[in-house]
This record gives sequence, C-alpha cells and structure tokens, in this order.
Amino acid sequence: MAGEYFRWKYKDVKPDPKPVYTKAELRRNWWAYNWKWLLLGLVGLIMLGFLVHDIFFRTKPDYTVAYVSANALPDEVHEALTARLSELGEDLNGDGKVIVELNEYQMSFKSTDYLNPDLASAATTRLTVDLSSGDTYIILTDDPEGFQSRIAAFAYLDGSEPERGDGESSSDRWREMVYPWENCPVLANLDLGTYVKFLDMSGTELEGQTAFDGFYVGRRVILSEKDEKRFEGAVRLWEKLTAGAKESE
Repeated sequence: MAGEYFRWKYKDVKPDPKPVYTKAELRRNWWAYNWKWLLLGLVGLIMLGFLVHDIFFRTKPDYTVAYVSANALPDEVHEALTARLSELGEDLNGDGKVIVELNEYQMSFKSTDYLNPDLASAATTRLTVDLSSGDTYIILTDDPEGFQSRIAAFAYLDGSEPERGDGESSSDRWREMVYPWENCPVLANLDLGTYVKFLDMSGTELEGQTAFDGFYVGRRVILSEKDEKRFEGAVRLWEKLTAGAKESE
C-alpha cells in the first residue's frame, strides 16, 4: 500500500535534467579529481627512471675504498683523496676513465663516542653488505682494533687470512693487519689540499693530510679463488699505496 501511495503522490514529479558541461568544465572537473593520481604516477616514473639509470647507465667505479670512522671526512678532503687515488689507479673496466669510489661509514666501536644509534646501525649494516657482496678492498679507519673485533674483515699484511680456533682473537693481532697512514710514504705525501675546521665561532684552515691523523690502512681478506681474480686490480693499487710502508710498533 505504501508503495502505491508514494507512486501516486509523486506521479507528476520529474527528475532533474542531466547537467550539461562545457569542454572547459569537463577538463576542470577531471583535473580536480585526478591530479593527485597523476602526481603519484609522475613521482613513480621519476623514481623508476633513477633506478634504471643507476642500474644500466651509472659509471662503474674501478676501485671501491671504505672510510670507517666516527668522524665524517671533510668534503674537500674526500674529493681530493678520490682524485689522487684515481691518478694512481688503472682503468680496470675499460671505459676510458679511472674512478675511485670512497664510501664513508660513520660509525664507532667505542662506547665513549656518541653517534645516532640508528644511523650507526645502518652504517654497520651497509658496511657488512658492501664487504660481503661489494667491491670494497682497501679500508681506511682510525680504530682498526675495534673494526677487526666487530667486523673481522681484515687480512694480514701479506694478504693471508687470520687463523681461527687458535684460542686468540684476531683483533688482538690487529697491528699485523694494518699500516699507520703516516708510515706509508705514498699516502702521507698525497696532496689533499686544505679544509676549514670550525672549533668555535671562527674556522681554522688545516692541511688535508691532518684529516688522517691517527688513521690506518688495511685490506679485506680474500676467501675464494673467484675473489682473487676479482680483486687483482685492487691488490695492485694496495701495493702502490703501501710501497715502502712500515708496520705498527
């Protein structure tokens, strides 16, 4: 009954006519509802483009060097060091360039150094991955004992692997795995320019070499014949950098 009543009551009511939009109004309405999706799609395409470029078009470095310290390396010294190392290196991949990639891992093995724990943990993870699956061979650090205790990736100076299961931690013999920077004539005499260090309201200009005071250079252990072939060029660079070097006392 109710249905019949409402049909009778509204029998003369006509629906509103369907609105008619101009082309300009249709375009405005379309943009109003879809601009967010277009923006998200554009961001996605840009990210995909960067990924494809990094995978297929990024210039592959001939050498990868690790810098491990609680202190960041000044940008000027970073650039100068990569330039000097490139001058000593070889074009290993045949692209007509000699490129050294210096990766910085800002981390500390001492509880007295304050670092953001999340950033330090991320740096540790990145370093571990780069050493296990990347091309890192030469390692610069101001805490070789802590590095070997935590990461355990140094080889002895002759390139051999530290013994295991002999009752002695390899970190106790870290002096047999690294050269002090200052004891390496080639490294200690590199022209690394200058940088400004801010200790107070005014800056002090320092020689680039001072950024490596207390640093050591070591190399990663090679555990397979495949890696021996892979790091042949890096071994030659190591030999150049450490020519005439004296061991730690």
